[in-house]
Amino acid sequence: MNNYLIKNFPLAVRSEWMIEDDTSKAVKEVLPEILAFGKSQGTDNSEVFTNNFIWDLLDEPLQETYTIPLFKPDFCEMLLDEVENMKLYFDFTPNPEEDELRQIPEIVLEQFAPDIFLSMMSVVYSVMNPIFMVLWQRYIETAYSIQIANYNLKDKQQGAWHHDQTADISVVVPLNTGNYKGGGTEFMGRGTIKPLPSGHALIFPSFTHMHRGLEVDKGDRYLLVFWLKTAIPV
Repeated sequence: MNNYLIKNFPLAVRSEWMIEDDTSKAVKEVLPEILAFGKSQGTDNSEVFTNNFIWDLLDEPLQETYTIPLFKPDFCEMLLDEVENMKLYFDFTPNPEEDELRQIPEIVLEQFAPDIFLSMMSVVYSVMNPIFMVLWQRYIETAYSIQIANYNLKDKQQGAWHHDQTADISVVVPLNTGNYKGGGTEFMGRGTIKPLPSGHALIFPSFTHMHRGLEVDKGDRYLLVFWLKTAIPV
């Protein structure tokens, strides 16, 4: 752990202070109906998945590719400040299990910042899971990885096409949109999504959506990335 000490303590607090108010409200309103559907063993209340306020916040710029305002700007700024603190103890490193064309420098939170990892997992369970239930009637059981990526393709024209093959659902959250030039995500056969506003989540099924990151011409594009595993259907 290289004696790493967290600087921005609120990042480790397991609460929803960092979630956009409208999204937090929509999740709280739909959750009792999702629970009621589960208690009925799927025999009642199925309209909850098509008639709720989460759909008012979701956008679908490409097929089965969704965006939603998730984290507040204050959270993004705090996490970026924490990244600078992290750099005093360790640096971004590529994942050696990936081939060279797909490697992006990253900090794996579970390994290097476990308190922040647990805080983000609480967001997955309390906020993201209701969203996933609305979208696909699936929920997350665990995370393969939650990481901060420094997407700066200085030595590559663009990222290589790939699936996030270790995950079922991928969530990508830009932390500093506007502080770099270029970037974005291209989905094979579907189209391109320009960099979203900081804190907005890009959500897509990992195993069906082959994609690549587009060239960052200037600056560093910091992303909070969730690779998530759904529960096995009963």
